[in-house]
This record gives sequence, C-alpha cells and structure tokens, in this order.
Amino acid sequence: MPTKPFLRLRCLSKHWNRTISDHFMKSRSRRMILLPFKPLQVVNNAAHSVSELPSPNFMSQGNKFHVVIVGTFNGIVLLVLEDMILYNPLTGAYKTVPKPLPLDPSMIDISYGFCYGTSLDDLMIVRLINMSSGFGQVSRWCDVFSLKKGSWSTTSRTLVKACYILNNAGTFVNGFLYWRAVRGRVHLIVALDVKEMVFSEIQLPDFGLLGTSRGRLYLFLDTSTKFELWVMNEYGVEKSWSKVLTSNALTGFICPLLNMDVGKIVVYKFEEQGQIVIYDMLKDSEEIYGLQARTLGNIWRLQAMEYVESLISPSHPCSSLI
Repeated sequence: MPTKPFLRLRCLSKHWNRTISDHFMKSRSRRMILLPFKPLQVVNNAAHSVSELPSPNFMSQGNKFHVVIVGTFNGIVLLVLEDMILYNPLTGAYKTVPKPLPLDPSMIDISYGFCYGTSLDDLMIVRLINMSSGFGQVSRWCDVFSLKKGSWSTTSRTLVKACYILNNAGTFVNGFLYWRAVRGRVHLIVALDVKEMVFSEIQLPDFGLLGTSRGRLYLFLDTSTKFELWVMNEYGVEKSWSKVLTSNALTGFICPLLNMDVGKIVVYKFEEQGQIVIYDMLKDSEEIYGLQARTLGNIWRLQAMEYVESLISPSHPCSSLI
C-alpha cells in the first residue's frame, strides 16, 4: 500500500495510531540513500531499486537551484535550495527554516552543516561563511540556527589564510563538522568544534570524499588507477591518517557521492543515462542501479546521504518516535 494513504489510517483511532507508529515503523524502517538530483530520487539497496520521490512544493519545476543534501537526523533530511528545508522523504512532510541574514553571494563562499551540540536534542544548522578580506586572507565565521531556540546566532569572525571549500555539506562526527578545502596545491580539512565554535585546519593525504563509519572519519581517494580508503585515527592529528584499503578502480568516468560502511562507496557513473553504483572495496564487487531522468548541479560538489526512514515530523525532529 502506498505510504501516504497508509499513514492517514493513523487518524482512525488511538489504537491505529499506536500500532502504525510503533510496530509498523520498527519492522519497516529501512536504510535508504537520497540522491542529490532534481527530481529527488532514492536508492533502496535492500530491494535493489531506485525510485523517484513525489515532487514536493519546494522542488517545483521553476526552482532553478540545485539540491544540496546537508545531513540527516531521525529520518529528517536537511536540504538547501533557495531556502533551507527540513524534509521527511517517507511522509513527504517538510518545514522551511527561517532565513538567516542575507549575504552578497558574489563576495563569499558558503557551505552548510547539520549537527547537534552537547546533547541529541540540541540540533543545529550551520552556515559556514568565507568572505574575502584581500591580501590572500579571508574572514571566516558561521551562522548557527538552533532548532530548540528557533533562532539564528553568529560566531565571532576569524582572519585566516584564504582557502576554497570544496563541498557544500559538512561531515559531522564526534562533535566536529568537517569540510574539504584546498589552498594552492595543499588539500586540507576545515574543522569546526560545534561545542566551542572554534575552527581548525587539518592537512589531508590527497583530494577525496569524506565520510564516517563507526564514529571515525574516513577519506575515499580515486587515484584513476585504484581506490584507496584512509582513516583518521586521532582527531585533529594530521599524522594519524592511515591507509586501510586499496582496490581496483571502477572503469569509466565516476563521481563519488557517499561513503557508506567501511569499504562501501556510492558513485555516480557517467553512462548514457547515468548509473548509481555501490562499490564494495573489500569484495571488489558492485551493484548497479539505472536512473530515471534527472538534473545535475555542480557534479564535483554533489553528495548523497544515507538515512533511516521514520514517521517523525520535520517540525519536531528530536522526537523519540523511530
């Protein structure tokens, strides 16, 4: 039965609501992969299928902005188009985040993050801002939206050496948000301690895709002749990066989208119609998914996102309902 008609049955009685919300979701919650295309598409690798999500109002055909998938929590996904949207792909419900102060896009580089502070109910949306200050320096700061308080705040500005942020969405793990960046020929990470709101920089072994697994930060490298997977063993320690896996590369032209489990990578493969490939470095095997029509943004800044389905409302993303 389609999801939306089924969920409407919760209105029949308290018993139906409790049965569907508790027992149904506990048996049906699945790990899904949301793809950053227009229209939005989702990969269900358990059913080996790709489906197109019903287009919500914020994904109207007239919307010229590409989709940035920032992060996910409790089945709620944070998207950035013209607005920031909290979205539940299962129910189709969404909520627009209040706008922060406007900035001149011609002068700045903006990226985003979705994280929590000292507790799981302290959810925050971070807008990372780098503004040119001349003489090879930038003024770096971030605006933070607290979902608990429902308001924006701004951290103090820090003057740092200029660098270019490579991805629109930060990777959150163990109290830090990480963004890939480049300064000249040096590849590095811009890290934000979300508790103290302090920035730091960490050098990377090379250009690659960041991801997390089992509470650790991973880096996926495509060297054109092979794939490599690196892990940061000690947070903030550049010399703690170590190579954990090496395998043969996929053939053809690819764009990495997501680090799943250790050794599992989701990539977009540039075939005639385009393909999504889940590549297992440990087994040197791949699962291939054909795609329906889609619109791409800047392919080098695209990121997919893995989430677990829930019935939680975007208006209450910290709800205990799973």
